[in-house]
Amino acid sequence: MVSSRRLVIVAQDQRLAAVVQSHFQRAIQVVAPIVRYEDVPNLLTPETDGDLLLLASDPSDAQAIETVVRELKVQHFPAGVSVLETDAVRESGKLDSLNLYISDRFLWPHHPRELTAWAHRSLTPGTPFADPATESVAETIRRRLINHTPSLTAMVEQLCIASAHDVTVLIEGETGTGKTFLAKLVHDCSVRHANRFLVVSCGTLTGNLIASEFFGHAKGAFTSADAVKVGKFAAAGEGTILLDEIDTLGLEHQANLLRVIETGEFEPVGSNETQMCKARIVAATNWNLANAVERNTFRRDLYYRLQVISFQLPSLRHRPEDIGPLVRGMVAKYGTKYSKRLFGVCPEALRVLEAFPWPGNIRQLENVVQQAVLTSAGNELKLHHLSPQVLARVDASAATLLVPNGFDGTLKQTREATERANILRALEKSNQCRTRAAQMLGVSRVTLYKKMKAYKLFKGKDSPVSFPLDEFSPRAGNV
Repeated sequence: MVSSRRLVIVAQDQRLAAVVQSHFQRAIQVVAPIVRYEDVPNLLTPETDGDLLLLASDPSDAQAIETVVRELKVQHFPAGVSVLETDAVRESGKLDSLNLYISDRFLWPHHPRELTAWAHRSLTPGTPFADPATESVAETIRRRLINHTPSLTAMVEQLCIASAHDVTVLIEGETGTGKTFLAKLVHDCSVRHANRFLVVSCGTLTGNLIASEFFGHAKGAFTSADAVKVGKFAAAGEGTILLDEIDTLGLEHQANLLRVIETGEFEPVGSNETQMCKARIVAATNWNLANAVERNTFRRDLYYRLQVISFQLPSLRHRPEDIGPLVRGMVAKYGTKYSKRLFGVCPEALRVLEAFPWPGNIRQLENVVQQAVLTSAGNELKLHHLSPQVLARVDASAATLLVPNGFDGTLKQTREATERANILRALEKSNQCRTRAAQMLGVSRVTLYKKMKAYKLFKGKDSPVSFPLDEFSPRAGNV
């Protein structure tokens, strides 16, 4: 008896799940893992093309099933989705609206043979679902990055080192580029993951309060200190403390921070009792600290202490390949939060979002997408749902897919040439992985295969041809 993560049972009713699991064991000699609906996001990557069997034993399961199906579809994950339901669920009709988005619907216990045949078909070669309980740290980091910020997967090796070793980490990047996300990822993949992750926004603290916020104070330490206060370094316990906007600290407080990093020791304001900081320290800054050191506004010794392992996050305008996955993830998130039945993002809206410069980076993008989801109606996020400010600032030429220089053909030839160029570019960015390329292009694997065949993009039996991309516009990134 073997276990296969190509087929996963998703259920709230564990008794029905156990019955279905036993059916598969007897019928095809395979143990299909059982997970809950809320665990599904932790199983998926853009490469995972196995099958999920969603179990509905009661009409109340319909909402959870719709959420899973909708979030899968809006993010263009290639996993297959089928439903096994009881008579009560079928009669309620609550899943009928999902017929366009699911592969099969089975009635239990009336369709055991059809279910067995489907399971046989599901066990084809391909990429299995992730197993968070057994995957390596590198696999966990890569899965979390590639789902939403594929451009950062080059950092996987360094992030593994940062997660495995209890050293200070410095993260630099413009505001809104994802520094807190990266710090939390390091924390979640470290031995401290079960402890607290505490964020301290240094830029919001005034000079007189910084020492008290960091280290706490004794009762009576100053006029308004009418009780003992526990500081951030003590409150973090054995977890991780993120010092955001560390560049805003004055030189005096930098000296106090240097002592904590070097020795772990500090005293609360108004107290002579030395305490020990057990937390790991991660620092983040919107500015280049090396330049601040040269300007004598940041201590050189503290800079070196912080920079044991460092990361530089590029601005979003330099990471256009991240916009599509980020937008789809945000639409899935806010679609669930605001009970919107969004199953996709129209290509025109996505192209406008990709063309926008995003001076506020991911934070600004998230705000725009949240507003668009709130104002949306129907099953797809459309161009007119975007805010007028975004639409007004996008240059029309940048939002239009360009074709090879000097091309002067018919509309059909123009479209075909553009599609061919975009397919080749997506294959190049995905290292010739068709599943990832299809996800980037917003089409199914079958559609991608048909277009590759039509445009003669195979050499020999199965390999895509290489093609010089320099003659195509760098903005042509989507079909």
